[in-house]
Amino acid sequence: MASDGKETPASSLGEFGLIEHLVGILTESAKNGDGVPGLVLDIGDDCAGVRRGTVTDVYTTDTMVDGVHFRTGQIPWRDLGWKSMAVNLSDVGSMGARSVMSLVTLGLTGDESVSDLEELYRGIADITGEFGGAVAGGDIVSSPVLFITVAMTGEAVATNGGAAFNRARLMAGSMTGTTAGAGYPTAASQLKFDPGSKADPGGAALLRRDAVAVNDLIAVTGTIGDSGGGVRALAEGLSGEASDALKRAHFRPIPRMAAGIGLVTGGVLSAMDVSDGIADDIGKMCRASGVAAQIRMSAVPVSDNLKACFPDDYTNIALTGGEDYELLFTAPEPVMAAIVPSLGVPVSVIGEVIEGELGTVTVLDERARPIEITGGGWDHLDA
Repeated sequence: MASDGKETPASSLGEFGLIEHLVGILTESAKNGDGVPGLVLDIGDDCAGVRRGTVTDVYTTDTMVDGVHFRTGQIPWRDLGWKSMAVNLSDVGSMGARSVMSLVTLGLTGDESVSDLEELYRGIADITGEFGGAVAGGDIVSSPVLFITVAMTGEAVATNGGAAFNRARLMAGSMTGTTAGAGYPTAASQLKFDPGSKADPGGAALLRRDAVAVNDLIAVTGTIGDSGGGVRALAEGLSGEASDALKRAHFRPIPRMAAGIGLVTGGVLSAMDVSDGIADDIGKMCRASGVAAQIRMSAVPVSDNLKACFPDDYTNIALTGGEDYELLFTAPEPVMAAIVPSLGVPVSVIGEVIEGELGTVTVLDERARPIEITGGGWDHLDA
């Protein structure tokens, strides 16, 4: 409650401020028990992680609401089924894990046709057949608005020996044929994130947001901004080959499951998926790790389709659009140089991690001048 006695609206905190506020209640309350046995990663990352011996399970959930995340008059039902699973698969993949199973809850108004719901589930079957996460159960409830909630489990499959330990050795220059780059930490103990503090030898490793280190390079898979461009194309009624490609990117994102596993086995520690806009998501990783970043706009991978449809605004769309579901990750230069050619997907190195105000992301133009970003990333409670 505010000092004037009025109730504080949730929108005044914003989505992530509200999460932090509510987590504080759980932290302070004895009623939340002693926590989760084996919990190694909790609120604040793409998934929660729970260690079971040498296995690490991951858990995530996401909800899509008609009128907020999609409009039934715009997105084909089969694509809606695909996307409802893709956003969860992307979370699992961004941890360097494989999907195991999912639970699907449908909130239905009752006006949906059976044939539309059949198409929805065909889309779900399409993507789980390709990327895993088979539906094992769920619920159907009556709702004034259509929504789909998916809860998904996954399993980390790479060991610490393939990630944290190798990264530390690479940075120290102790691996055959490698040397630590100028300005890089010379020992694992100089990392802000200590690999040994979060994962024990032999255990399955996870990619995490809080493992970013100063002098890491910042990279992203694929192209950025197409989904945001698809939203704009739909809103403005654009048609043609380029705008259709942007709409497809928005309706049917591809989760980078194999690339996520490739990152963790190749020595990368820090990653997340691009869901709320790349500038905002880089800021989240930096805040979690106590660092700052600068990126070069000329290095951000933007498609010809986005440039063709929005020649005057593609920069801002790329930085703030969100829902690309590409992998954003950081690593020291030796690790980055070794892993980029092996991932099997396009990768662009777009910037570097620096010391500075916690969470600050500076975008530079071709003359190294800061670019002003208009509009922030996605926030469900943004007033």
